[in-house]
Parts: sequence; C-alpha cells; structure tokens
Amino acid sequence: MTNLNNNSRAPPRGEEFKPREPYTHRLSKLLEEYPDGTQVLREILQNSDDAKSTFQTFILDHNTYQSKKLLEPHLNGYKYLNLNVGKYQGPALLAINGTIFEENDFVSLLSLADSKKQNQFDKIGVMGVGFNSIYHITDSPSFITGDKYVILDPHEWYYNGGVKFDFVEENLFVEYPDQFAPFAPFGIPCNERFEGTIFRHPLRNSTDSKISKKIYKTDEILKMFHKFYKNESINCLLFLKYIECISFYELKKGASKPELLYRIQLDNAIQVRERRCSIARSVVPKLDLLISRELNDNTQLESSYVASFRHQEGEGSDGEVREWLILNYLDDLLDTEAHFQKRFKKNIGDHKFIPNVGLAVPLDSLNVSNAPGRLFCFLPLPIDLPFLVSVHGYFAVSNNRRSLWSAAGNEDLAIDGLAYLKIQWNEYLFEKVLPKAWIRFLLELPKVADIQLDDIYSFWPRIRNTSDSMYPFCKDLIKNIVENLDIEDRMFNGPASNATGYHWLSLSDGYLDEKLLDNNLLKIIGSIGFPIISVSHDINFILQKSRHNDSLKRLSPAVIRQYLDSKFNRTRWELGAIPRQDVLQLFKYILSDKNFNDLEGFKMIPLADDTLGTLTLSSDTYVYIDEIVDYRNDHINSLINQLNSNKLIDKTIDFELYQILYNNAKARWGGCNLNIRILDEIEVRDLILIIRDMNENKELTINKIENVIGILKRIAKIQNDAKLDENNLEILDELLVPNTNNILVELQKIYYDDMGDNLDDEEKSKYEIAHNLVTRNIAEGLGIQTLKGKIFGNEDSDWETYEQHESLTTRIKNILDDYSIDSLFKEFLQNADDAGATQFSVFVDERAPQHYSQNLFSDEMICWQGPAIWIYNNAMFTDDDFRSLLKLGTGGKSNDDKKIGRFGIGFNCSFHVTDLPSFVSGKYIAFLDPHAKFLPEQGFPPKRPKGVRINFMEKNFKSFYDQCHPYKKFSCNFSSEFEGTLFRLPLRTFGSGEQSEISNKIYEAREILRLFNNIQHKNEMLFLRNIESCNLFRMNETDTKLIWQAKINNIDSCRDFRQNVVDEVQIYQLDIEKTNIENEKISEIWLLCSGGHKFIFNRDLREFSNENRLKPRGGIASLLAKSYEKSLDELRSEPVVIIINFFFLNLLVKRYDILKSTIFSLQVLNPPNLEGELYSYLSLSINTNLGVHLNGNFFLPSARNGILQSKTDFLQGDCVDAKWNRHILYDVLPELHVKLLNHIVDCHENQEANFLPYISNNLWPITKNSTINLYEDYYLNVIKKLGVGNHRVFWTELNSGQFISLEEAKIFGEKQAVIANILISSGIPAVKLDRDKIEQLNKIIESRDPPNFPYKPVSGESVCEDLQMVISSIPSFERGNKKYNRGSLFELLNFILQDKNSFGTLTDLPLVPLSNGSVGKFGVVYYIGKQKHLELFPNIGPSKFVSIDLPKKLQKIFNDDNFCACTNIKKFDASGILDLLKSVLQPVRELRWEPNGNSLPNKSWLEKVWAILNKDTQNVDFNKLSKFPLLPVVQPYDMLIRPDINNPLIYIPENGHTLFPLYPALTRLTVRITNMVIPEDAHKDLKKCIVKCDPVNIINSLENTRLSSSLTMKQLFEIGELSPAEHKLFRELIRQGMEAFIAAQKTSQKNFMDIVRSLPIWETNLCDGEYSDATSGILLPFGFPFYSFRQNSNVYKPTKKDHASLTKLGTTCKNGSELLKDLVQQINTLFPNPSQHPKYTTFLKKILSDKWRNDQIEQFLKIYPMFPNKTLTEFVKINTLYNMNVPIFRRIFKDDKFLPSELQDSPECLKALEKMGLICELIPTEIPETNENQREILLNTLLKKLTEQQNNEYHDVIFNVGKKKIGANRYILSAASEHFEREFHGLSEKNVIEINVPDDIQPICIEILLRWLYGQPFDVAKTTAINEMPDANDHIPFFMDVLKVAHIYKVEELKSIIETTVKKGQYINVHEVYLILKCSRECNAQGLTYFYEKHIKSNKEIFREQLNQRENAANEGMLQMINSILDDKNET
Repeated sequence: MTNLNNNSRAPPRGEEFKPREPYTHRLSKLLEEYPDGTQVLREILQNSDDAKSTFQTFILDHNTYQSKKLLEPHLNGYKYLNLNVGKYQGPALLAINGTIFEENDFVSLLSLADSKKQNQFDKIGVMGVGFNSIYHITDSPSFITGDKYVILDPHEWYYNGGVKFDFVEENLFVEYPDQFAPFAPFGIPCNERFEGTIFRHPLRNSTDSKISKKIYKTDEILKMFHKFYKNESINCLLFLKYIECISFYELKKGASKPELLYRIQLDNAIQVRERRCSIARSVVPKLDLLISRELNDNTQLESSYVASFRHQEGEGSDGEVREWLILNYLDDLLDTEAHFQKRFKKNIGDHKFIPNVGLAVPLDSLNVSNAPGRLFCFLPLPIDLPFLVSVHGYFAVSNNRRSLWSAAGNEDLAIDGLAYLKIQWNEYLFEKVLPKAWIRFLLELPKVADIQLDDIYSFWPRIRNTSDSMYPFCKDLIKNIVENLDIEDRMFNGPASNATGYHWLSLSDGYLDEKLLDNNLLKIIGSIGFPIISVSHDINFILQKSRHNDSLKRLSPAVIRQYLDSKFNRTRWELGAIPRQDVLQLFKYILSDKNFNDLEGFKMIPLADDTLGTLTLSSDTYVYIDEIVDYRNDHINSLINQLNSNKLIDKTIDFELYQILYNNAKARWGGCNLNIRILDEIEVRDLILIIRDMNENKELTINKIENVIGILKRIAKIQNDAKLDENNLEILDELLVPNTNNILVELQKIYYDDMGDNLDDEEKSKYEIAHNLVTRNIAEGLGIQTLKGKIFGNEDSDWETYEQHESLTTRIKNILDDYSIDSLFKEFLQNADDAGATQFSVFVDERAPQHYSQNLFSDEMICWQGPAIWIYNNAMFTDDDFRSLLKLGTGGKSNDDKKIGRFGIGFNCSFHVTDLPSFVSGKYIAFLDPHAKFLPEQGFPPKRPKGVRINFMEKNFKSFYDQCHPYKKFSCNFSSEFEGTLFRLPLRTFGSGEQSEISNKIYEAREILRLFNNIQHKNEMLFLRNIESCNLFRMNETDTKLIWQAKINNIDSCRDFRQNVVDEVQIYQLDIEKTNIENEKISEIWLLCSGGHKFIFNRDLREFSNENRLKPRGGIASLLAKSYEKSLDELRSEPVVIIINFFFLNLLVKRYDILKSTIFSLQVLNPPNLEGELYSYLSLSINTNLGVHLNGNFFLPSARNGILQSKTDFLQGDCVDAKWNRHILYDVLPELHVKLLNHIVDCHENQEANFLPYISNNLWPITKNSTINLYEDYYLNVIKKLGVGNHRVFWTELNSGQFISLEEAKIFGEKQAVIANILISSGIPAVKLDRDKIEQLNKIIESRDPPNFPYKPVSGESVCEDLQMVISSIPSFERGNKKYNRGSLFELLNFILQDKNSFGTLTDLPLVPLSNGSVGKFGVVYYIGKQKHLELFPNIGPSKFVSIDLPKKLQKIFNDDNFCACTNIKKFDASGILDLLKSVLQPVRELRWEPNGNSLPNKSWLEKVWAILNKDTQNVDFNKLSKFPLLPVVQPYDMLIRPDINNPLIYIPENGHTLFPLYPALTRLTVRITNMVIPEDAHKDLKKCIVKCDPVNIINSLENTRLSSSLTMKQLFEIGELSPAEHKLFRELIRQGMEAFIAAQKTSQKNFMDIVRSLPIWETNLCDGEYSDATSGILLPFGFPFYSFRQNSNVYKPTKKDHASLTKLGTTCKNGSELLKDLVQQINTLFPNPSQHPKYTTFLKKILSDKWRNDQIEQFLKIYPMFPNKTLTEFVKINTLYNMNVPIFRRIFKDDKFLPSELQDSPECLKALEKMGLICELIPTEIPETNENQREILLNTLLKKLTEQQNNEYHDVIFNVGKKKIGANRYILSAASEHFEREFHGLSEKNVIEINVPDDIQPICIEILLRWLYGQPFDVAKTTAINEMPDANDHIPFFMDVLKVAHIYKVEELKSIIETTVKKGQYINVHEVYLILKCSRECNAQGLTYFYEKHIKSNKEIFREQLNQRENAANEGMLQMINSILDDKNET
C-alpha cells in the first residue's frame, strides 16, 4: 500500500486498532468450531440487529480497484512474503447497515470470545466470536462508520493488528482516493460522515493466510447468497428485533451500479414495529431495576402480531408474501431471579439469562402437518423441532451457535459450574417460560387464522418421536402448558355451534368427555351445541392429572339435563330440531344416573301418537305404560279404550329404553313423582276423561246432568280426602261442569253465584253460572270461581309479584324490624317527592266507626273502620308508582335516578300501624291485605287476594256505601276522580293486633301525633326536589286543626335549581318559614350547593352505579341566618359574613350573578351555630358536628335507620356499597367544598370583603370535634383535593401578599421564620403555618394517598432546589449585610444540611462561608483543614478553604464523607491530597525531579504526601493516584513516574544492586527500578505497582519495557548490548525460575511462557556473539555432533543445564536423522566443495561412532551421497568408494575412489561403513561369451557416455535443466524419436543445440527420458532414479513429471509405458489420484484418465471418507474434481 502522492506532510498514522492478543492462531481455532457459509451472513445480521439497524444490505463486488494511491502501511511484513500493496483491492463482500458504531462496539472488536454485549441485555451476541466468522472469507476486514475508517490486519502484514482513522477530519479521501474507491459505487460519501456502517471483506485469494487456507471465489459468495435466500430468508427475520429488510446485490465487473439479486423484507413493518421490539426495549430498564433491587412489579410482557414477509428475486419481481403469526413473551424477572437465587445463588443478569421466548407459525400453511418448526435463538439454529411451531428463546447456545447446552446422557457436571448452569437455564425456559407463552400463542392463533376445529391440537407441542434430540427439553411441554393455563383460556375445540357462541372452549365453559362415550351419542350432543371438549387421549390424561382436575367440568347426565333444560337451548332439540330417535338417545342417557327429580319439563316421553310428551313432577299430566309382557301387543281393555293414545308410551321404541321406563315407573321412580305411571294407577284424571267423553257441545239431559253431578261429588270428595292445597287443583284443568243451561263448561270458565241481589240478572247473564245442583261444598271442593271475585278481582298483572310472596307477612314483619315507626313520615314524604308532589299533609283521624259497618266490601273489613292516619299529597298515583309499590323490596323507582326511593319497601312502614292500608288516587281505590283474609275471594282456584285495585268509576264501588263513608271528609265521593293521592292507614286495634302475623303493636292517635310533631325540626325539605310545604293536622268528629307547617318562601327563585337534577354544580338560596299550633314562627336562610360527577372511573363502582341506578351526586347546606323573631324579609335586609366550613361548590358555578346578589351583599358577624348531620335527601340521624349538612346519593340499607345501628359499616365495609358511599363522601362532596373556597378566595381578591381571617382559620378543616374518624378522613380529602387541584388558598407575604396553591407554597413552621424570610427575600413563595396545620398536611403525605399530592414538606433538599431557581436573588451574606449576616447564613445552612439529601443539590449556591470572609459557591472545590495543610500546598490561598469559624454542628457536617463527595468540599485526607496534587504535580507519565532541591516536588514533600496516603489507605482512589508521577525511579535515572499496575517497578533496596548480579544488565535494558518501600497495609492496587525482584517479575518487566518502547525483545537486547556473561546470567535466571514460570502460566498469565521463550539469550552453533530466542532454533539431542554447510545456523549450542531449560520451554527438537536429511538438502542445493569443509569429515567420524550411530542413521548414510572422497573433490555414496586397505584396489583406483584418511584410519568407522556398502572385496565376473551381441555393446557404450557426461565431444545437444546441463547426441535422439528428428532436421552440425527445459521439470526426469531413448528399459531407468530420490516412497510426482516430459517431447511409447505403470499401482490416496487425474488431463493421457475415474467410482466410499477429513477440506480444486466424478451418474 505504497503512498505515491508527492505531498509534503507525513503519511497519516491513525490510531492503533489492535486486539490485546495476537490472534491469527486463535482465529484459526475459532473458525474450526464456527461454520462458514450462510452462518457468516447470519452473524453479520445479528450484529446489525444488535446495533438496532432496520436494514441489512449485502453486496458482492467483482471489481478490482487501483492501488496507486493507498494509505502507507505501518509495517513491512508484506514485503517479506512478496505480497502486493494492493492485495485487498480485489473482489469483496460488503455489508451495510443503518447504525453507527458506538465505543463499546470498537472495544468488542478488539476482544476474542469476550463480547461487550454480555451485559447489554437488549443485544443478541454473548460470546463475542460472531464477528470473527467473517475471517472464513477474508484476512483483512475494513469498515467505515460515522467519521471513522478502520482496517483490521490480524497477520500484522501491513499494520500492527489494525488501525483506525478519522477519515473526515484528516481528509483522507482527497489524498488516498484509491483507498476509498471500493466504497464509492455504493453511494458512500467518503469525504463526509457516513450515517451508518459499511463493512468491506476482500475475498481471500491466496494460501498465505495463517487463519485459513481456503480461497474464496465470487461464485461461492453468489451460491451463499442463493442458499441463504432459499433456506433462511424469512426465518432470519422472524425473531429479530429491528432488522426489517435484507437485500443482496451484485456489482459486476466494470458495472457502475449494483443489481438486486434478492430481497427479504417485512411488508407491514410500520404496523408491527413497536410490538416487534417492545420487549427488547423493556428488558434493559427492567433488568437495571432488578439489578439495583428496585424492581417491584410483575414484568410479564406479551407482544403478538401478524408479520407479512415478502421475498423477491430480482428487481422485476413482486415476490411472494407470506404471513406469520409471531408471539414474543417476557416472563416475570422477579420470579426468574428468585428461582436462580434459590437454586444456585446466581443472578440472572450476570449470565444474561433473560426469560424471553417466542413462537411463530406461517399462516398460509397451517395445514401442512409435515413441516417441522425450527429452534431459534433470535436467529435460526440448525435444529428441527418435533412439532409445527417454531420456538425462539434466550437460550444458552454453544459458541458456534449450532446447539443448545444440554446434558449428555448421565454426564456428571459440577453443580456450581457454568456448564451446569447453562443447561439448567435452557431447561428453565422450556419448563417454566415457554408453556406460558404457548398458552398465549394458542389463544392468539384462532383470532388471526381460519383453523379447522380438528387441527387446533396440531399446534400443541405433541411429540411422537421420543428419539428426537429435543425430546428431553420438549417431553413435558404439554404437561407444563396444562399446569400454567387458566381455566378461562379458550384453547380447546368445541362443536361447530354451541351455547357459548364460540368454537373454541376453555376448561371453564367446556365439558370434558372422560368416559369416552359412544361417538354417535357424542355427535348428537355436539349437534345441539353443547360445549363438549374432545381431546386426544394423551391430553385428556394430562388434564386429569393436572392441578385443574378439581376444576374440570366433566360430561355427565346431570350436565346434559341442565343444558337441555335451558330455555335458549330447547330450540336446539325440541320441536323437531333433531330427529326423534336422537331425542330418545339423549333421553336414555339422562335417565342413566336415576336423578329423576331433574327431568321435569323435558319433552321426551315417547307417546303412542308419535309425539313427545313432557316430563313433569306434578300430578296433572300422567302418562301410562303397559306391562313389559304386553310390549308391542294390541292389548285392549275397557279403561284403556277411554283414553286417548297420547296417554300411552309408544311400544315401538328401543326395547332397552322401554324397559328402563317401565321398571322405574313400577318402582314409582324411586319416590319421585314423575308423570309416567303403570297403567293400573289411573284415578282422577280418568274420571275427568269420562266426563269429557260425554261432552257433545249441546244441552244434556237431566239424567246426564245428575250423573255428571255425581262424578263431580266423587272428584270433590277425592280432592277433599287427599287434602290437596289450592295449587294442586290444576289436576282438574280439563274438568267440565254443567251451567244453568245444562251445558258442560270448562271448570275455569264457570262461576259460583255469591252476589245474590247485589247484582241484577242482566249483569249475571254476562257470566257462565254453575248449575244450581252444584252446591257450595262441591264448588269449594272443585275450586269453582266466585262471581264477586270475578267482578272486583285484579285483572292486570301488576299484582303477580306481590301475590307470589307466600310468606308476605313474614317478609313485611322483617322489614318492620329495620324500619322504625319514626320513618313513617319520612318514607311517605319521600314517595310524595318522588311523585312530583309540592304539597304534603298528614291527618291524624280519631273518629270511631259507629254505624258505618254494614255494607262493606267484605264482612271481614269491619275491624278496620275506626281511627286512622290519612296522608295526602297533590300528585296523582301513576301506574308506575303502583307497580313500584307492589314490587316488594325490588324498588320500582330505581330505574329513575331522579327518584329518592329505590328499595320499594318504604311504603311498608305503614304496616307498623295497620294490616290493611289503602289509598285513593284518580279513579282507583286500592287495598293491600298481606294476610289475604280481609278481601273477597277471586280467581281460579278461588282465593283471597293479598291486595286489590278497583276502578271505582267502572265497578260501582260506591254501592258499598259504609266502606266509602270515611272518605267524604276529603271530598272523595267515588263518583268522580280524586285529585292527588290519599292514603288511609287504619290503626290496628287490640283484637286485630292479636290476629296479626305482622305486628301486635298498637298505636293510639295521640302517640302518632307526638311522633309526627317532632318532624318539624328536621328540615326534611332541604334536599328534596319537589315538596314545597309540609303540614300536620289533627281530625275528630267535629273539626280539623293545624299542628305545624313548614314552607319554602322563595320557591320561585329556587324551584328550577331544586328540580334540575344535573351533575353540574348549582348554588342557590333557600328561605324556609315554619309555624306551629302556638303561632310561633322561625325564619331560616340556607345556602345550598348541589352537583355530581358525570363519569365514574372505577370499574366496580361504575357497574355498581348502573346496577343500582345511582349517580355520584350530593349537596351541602349551610345555615346563613336564623331568627325566632325576625321575618325572612328582615333577615334578608341585613349583611352577612359567610362562614362556610370549607364544604361548598364543585365544578363550575352556575348563575354566578344571582349568587353574588343574594349572598355576598349580606353581612352577619355572628352566624348561627349548626350541628351538621348526614342526609341522603332525607336526614339519616347521623350527627357529624361539621357545621353544615352533607347530602349524598348514598347506598343505604333498605331501612334508613339501619345505618344508625352500624354507622361504621355504612362507610367502612369491604363491600361495594360501602365503597360507593366512601366515593360520595370522599370524592364528590370534598370537591364542592374546595370549589366554594376558591370562590370565596376570588371574592377576597376582588375586595368584596376581607375573608382572609376566615380562610386562614374558620375555613380550615378542624377535625377535633368530629364524631368519627371517617369525617376526619373527609377533612383530609378536602385538603387533598385542595392540593391536587392546584387551588390558591395559601397566603404568602411575597409580592406584598397573595394567595398561592399548595404546590407553589413552601410551608414553614413558626420557628423557622428567619429561613422563610430569607426565601421570601429571594423571591420564593414561603408560607408560615402553625404546627397543627402542618401536621395535617404531613398526615396526608404519610398516607401516600393521593400519590400525586403536591405538598412536599420543606427540607434542606427542597430549599436548595428552590434557591437554585433564584440564585441571582439570594441575599448576600458578605460582611456588612445588616439584615442577613453570617449568623443568618449559619442558621440557613444548619436547616439545609440537616437533610443529607440536600448535599447533592447545593451545587452553584453561594452559601459556602470561606476563610477570607467571602461566600463561595457549592460545587467549586473548597477544602476544610488546618493551617499545616495549607502550608503543604502553598499555591492555594484562603479563598479556597472553608471558614474555620464554622459552628460545631456545621463543622461535623462539612467533614462528613457523603457531604464532601456531593459538594466538592474536600478534606485533608488521602482523597483530598489526591485532588490537591495537581497544584504541585502535572498528570504526566514521568517527571524528572531533584529530590534534594528546594522547589516542589522534593524528597521531603514527597515523604509527607506518602505519609498521609499510607496512613489513610481506605480513602486512596487508585484511579486518581495513578494519574500523577509519585513513584521515584532510581534507575535508569532519577525521575518520578505514575503508578501502573500493568507496568510495575522492580524493587531493589538501596545498595541492593551489589547483591544482584543482573542489576547492570537490567539498567541497560531500561527496566525501571525503585528503592521505595510500600507498607504492608498500603492500598492493594498500589502494592501491585512495585513488585519484588524475582524471576517472574523480571520477565514481566522486560516485556513491559519492550511494549512501551515498541520494540521486539531481540531489538531490546541488542540496544542493551549485554555481555556474554550477562546472557549467561539470564539463562541461569530462566533455569532458577522455571517452576515459577510454569505456575504463572497456569494461574494468571496464559501467555507467560511465550514471553520467556522470546528472550534472545541462547547460543547457537556457528554464530559466535549472536543469540537466539527459544522458538527460532532447533535443539539436537544433548552432545550430538553438529555440522552445517551454511555460514550460520539456528541449531542451539547449549550446556547440559541450558538444554534442560530449552526442553522445558518447548523448543523444537530434531534427531540425528533429521540433521542428516538437512545436510543432504544442503549438499543438493548449495553444492559445497568438500575441500572447503575439512571439519565435515570429523563430524562424520563422530556420528559413525558407536555412541551416535543407529540403524536409522546407517540407512540414511547408505542411501545418499554424503561422503567426501579422499581427494575432497565431491560427495558420493558410500557404495562407490573402496576400502583402501585392500591392495588390489590401491593398484587399480585413484585416490578419488577412497575414503578420507580420517575415516579410513578409524577401525570403528570402517566397520560401520562396510556394513553400509563400502566396497571391501573384489566380486568375480563371468567371462563373456564370444558371440556377444554387438548392438548391446554399442548401446551400453552409448549409455555409459550419457550417464558419465564426461566426453563432451560426443554431446552436441544440451538440455538446460535449471542450473544443470545434460548432454546427449543428436543422432541417437533423432534415431529414437520422430519428434527430435523433425526438430533437428536442417540444423547445422557445427553448432551445439541447446534445449531449454521448462522450469518445473526436474533433471532426473530428463535423464530418464534420455536413458530410455538411449535404449535402457524404463523399469531399469526408473529403479535407478528412485534409488537416488530423497524420498523413495513418493513415486507419483516423479511418474507425473516423467509423463509430462514424454508429452512435451511427444514420446508416445514412453508415455504409454508410464500410463501402464501408474495403472498397475491402483493408487487409493486421494492426493495421489488427484495429481494423476490433473496431470493425465493436461497431458491428454485419456486412457489413464478413464482408468482412474472408473477407479474412483468403484471405491467411492473410500474417497468420500477421505474428502470429509478436515485436512482435505482446504484443497478446493481437489474437492471439486473428485466430487464431480462421484456425483456423475453416467458410466465412465
């Protein structure tokens, strides 16, 4: 990356961006575990989602960019490897997202397997290795993010691990455009900040990498894109939180714009975005709260949505959209934390254990039962699930994200180990969290998808394959789902239609078929809509074993009966809704449990007329069944013949059912009166049928009449004998009775004549009258109606409810227990007001009955004609009023919220005095007779009614003239309608009282008068809406007198207010005037306020309001004036001061102008006292002592006096009615109070009157006189609403005085006046209140109700916060301020600082008293100390020190640690010293100093500082301490340096270097040494900064020195210029410290031994004065001889001790054979001259000695030419040399055929060499035959010339093979080869022909070719060559080279021989076969190619197994070739 620019400035260096550890090797190991392929893309995707990007774009760029103007590399490593500076400018994979790197992200990239996301709970990544998967495809990723450009270089070829640039600030794009060119095509602005991140990963294009040898091509990236799109596309988006779109592009070579390949996106992202990431966003704050122990609430969260995913291929396609239902669920963190704390004592936050799971299923393939779900941990894992639904969880996954942590078999894991914890976490998610989410998922699924009922259980986690790998996790899922589901959860399929209206059922509304009934019966049950739950056997079993077992509703006959009996359900099976046979199947089932009592009403009796009869338990409709023996026979008898067929059971039904019916009927249904009997039991009904058979609808003869009468007598007798009550007369319903015209008439339509002469014949002719033979006894026995009852009986249905009370008298008696006689007046007054009456009068009638007792309505009414109470109101009694009166206890008026009454029982107070009340209104008179014994009988069957209402205008009631006489006094003549309503309550007498079942209490008229006379003082009209006057009269025979009267005088001005029942506030005045019998008058003026709430926010109260027709309304009445002397006009004319005890007004004041004119013009100095009472429109007799009356729409007991018995329960009960009453008292009424007070304040501010004293005193709620604490709570509620509503009622002196709200007010007690005045002077609204008022406010605060009550007791903190807002207005406390002096400041500070919370809010407040008399601001650093401390830091003057005159209390606070920490007030302890150091020292790394100098710092100063620091170690902040140079270094020179844990000093005591030999060497190596002693009790981190001088610490110091100098260890030692002796000392140090080194490696420093190995202290051979580290050289066995032909060597020359040290350090060791092999290579490559290496012979002598020689060495020396000849001219094989001791050899051969003398003279050597092949004797040779073939002689001669290469005159063709020249003869070559003949033809014979052989051809191959051309057989030539090869076993490369030579020179015969030879080998090693195929194809050796392709297919399993081996995975060409052959299905 050479910078070719000619700019003047230095090339940018950037910021080093390098991991903490060298990591090419580490990366390589990581990649072995981490798969490549699409996993790489998934990891990128994960990181982008963690960064909260919404998109991820991948681009494959095919282009290679220019490399002329690139950034300058920092290192030269690339040059040594011949790497190009533009190595990474080629094709690349780019990844773009929309977020910018944060600082943590940069830090994470510098860590391996140490993710910074571990504690980022909204991030997916944990292990920190995900990003590193990109190194599968690249060696140097780079990226742009924001304004940073980062290049990573793990190999350190170009940069020291990596570099980070600020490319915008440095304007790099302009100077190095080629560096940024690869980013330009994608719109990345390289000259400005990029709002996102783009990664560029150049594809690996060579095998130089130490990370991976795999080369990535663009085609593979495209395949990766395609595979991801096809297999993973939508899956990868399912559970991500932020990524919404994934795009794949391709930028083709030369193109300017990338083309879209694929896109996967979330179509409805806008709609689901918030729900998609809601849980992720919630997790972080909730976990923070959990960690800080501030989490209190349940954290369960659920987010479900339907996601629409589109995946498209290319730009032109719309793609395909698929919808998924996705549910995310977060379980309760507190529960999870508690679980892991209890079991493991672990915090879930420490391990990022988040109970978050999710489920997903595609909605467009719900019926695909064979599509398994996948397991996810945000991204899909390669794990299929044994069910349809995909599951996501915050699982603990393996590092490579391919599996879950799980126990292997019976693996024994440590319980406290992390592995065990991870396994338990996964099990926890599956067992505790996932079931809860699954329930929610199943509930959500039917809402968004059309699921068939039978398919719902397909989405349950039902596991069928128990061998599945996920089985241990999933086996209990269904069980846990069942245990966690709520019985209301609709998760079970039901019938297509059922009564609940849902196809989906819950356990609460469905019934489980646990008996597994007949399917046909179940279908019938389902067809009628019964909610039957049908589940599989496994789920059924689990349900019955679950906690829901007791809650399960099980299918049973009783349940079906109950269902069938429902009115709604009858339409499902009755009246032909289902076939008759189905009904009978149901009938048989519900009979099976023999609960016959429950069968009533079912229309299921199979009748003979093919209809179904109804089952009853009464005796009115019996059906008869014949004996079983006559089943289906036409058996007839005379009785049966008289019955219709619908009285018989059908004999054609199922025999089993028929048998059941007969047997049970015969047994009388087990005592149950079911209406099926055996035929023998026919009785009355049969008799009735006899009569009906006689009916011919015409006049009967007298004979028949008599017969009929006889039968009627019989029936009447049976009825009387049976003593059946009147309700059982229904058995006679079909009975016919003869009338006066001898015609049979239905019993119900005929009447017995009891009117006599009171009705003329014409009127009687309108009715069917019974025959005169029907006596009264017969009539009573048969229950024939009476004529009087018919005429005057009740014709409407209004009486039904009243009549249905069979125990009506008891009911009324119980009511009277609750209602006292005192309530009589008020209840009738209430009813009158509800009726709209304005006038109410009561008359006490003392008249006796006298002569008016003959002609009465009934004879029994005579006892009620005496004294009575008459009650009149001027409203007409409506039909609704009448119905309300009759609905005893149900409250007919409750539907009208304008009515007071609700219970409908107030009228019953009348029964205190009477048993027969009556009333007249309009045209009706009504009587109530609860005893049913005073009114005439009526109806059928005849009975006395409990009441009757008669239209006297139509029925001529006045004919009962004695009955009507008492009414004449009230102008009621029963001839015209009566205006108004008049009640008559005849008083009970002693005789009637004894007979009464209601009450035997007797009241006389005078007692009634006394009771009613007390009413006049109750002010009952105050809160009524209509009544305007009340009167009480006394009546006797002669006159009527007024007892008292009360009326409203100003009714015209207030009528609208009273009658207008609204929620808005109304305020009006009420003037009441009262008079009595003594002409005394009382005048009263009242102020009333009424109103209510429109809305009720509490759900329970809202439902209660609707159910009871209650509105939250109320009112308040205050007595303004009262006089016993003055009239109302006189009172109105006098002024009034309104003293309203804080209880008025709500919402907006209506008619303010009227209110103002009628109220605030009045002034009375002494308003009347009033003992307040509680009202609910009428008084409740509850005294509140409030001074006003409170009226509320309370929910009261049915009797108002009930609350007198339980005043507390009225408001304090837990029931909803008590809550309602509290709502009225504490919510509605206090608002009226507050609003009125606001109004009064307004009047004061408008200067209409001075209300200040009343507001501050009289109007403040005083609770001391309240009778019950409930009203104290009321007061407090008034104050609460006063505060919460921001009402201005508090007086402050600020701005000359004003009212402010409680929220604004800063309230102080009287003793804090000085402080309040200071605040007021500062512009703060301070209010002064007495202690009682403050206690009331504090009481509200302590209750925390309401939580938003704005009152905050003043505290030091709040005062500071207020002063912060007005800093500029705070008074000066400087000297000379007379108003606020230093004492005022101390008093203010004393108040503020008593509150420790104020410490943090003092910043910037000018309240710090300083030593120079001024006042400083808090937050500025000041110090508190003594004079000697000032002297230690002379540069800081008195203005920086707090006054020493502080009072003791303040001094104590100013010295408080917390106070100092908050305010920057510093103490002279260790912490303060550290802060003050900067006034003497600069925060630099090191500082030169003069220890004995006068200027600071010096030795004396330093000792004092350290004395303080060492004395106060607990306050030493090491972070601060480490910023200053405080440690003295004595070597290499005097200086001070910063304490540094990572680079500690070596401690050597003063003069101690004399005892430490390495001291001089360490000083030259610049290792820093100190003589400073650190005490034992010093700060723990400080003690780490100075370490003892031991081997481990020395090594670490050397490493730190090297790092700080940016040197290698070798460079450091070279600079240090150590002597050999010092090197030896270091080796001794290594030897002495070896055990310590090993311990350090194991315990604390994993790479420690690497540092030790890096020390260049070891001597090597041939390199005197040079030293090597322990990794660069080779270690031979100790003492083994060494030699090398090279000038230098990396073979160590150790002593025995050093050899042991190197061995422990793991130095590479070689044996003798390996040394010899290296020598062979040197001989073959360096071509050394033996004469120049005389010592080599000595070396050979040593290794041939018995000490070192072995078989391996002998074999090696035997094979290779390693021996010099005696003349030292060349190296030859031992078998070519001769033993010089043999005389004949000395005569024949020259010296070059013998051994060197040194070897020859050694018997030991000769013996060894003879064994290796030294020729020691002459081998006899056979004499050749005389006829030797001349051709063979010639060829041998020529071959000899060729091989010896000596007679160059014969060689005119030279083959140039590398550096070697091989000669041959052109004529021989031309004769042997057509190719050479053509090549040499025409060439001059004078010139030597030179043939240049290709570089990759070895000389031996040319020699083989020439040998063969010269006539030597190939096998001989081959054997010769193989014997000369270093590796005799490596044949294939040799054969292929020879094949290539034969191909090049077109020697086809030799080529064929080689092919045959290789075929015979039938090689099976995949590398050899690959080489054969590759070469055979290049050389067009088709036969060889065909043979080995077939060979591969025949042995395909062997070859596949080899391909799967890891070491073969990197050879991509081999994999591709062999796999293509294996995959080819055609026969080769």
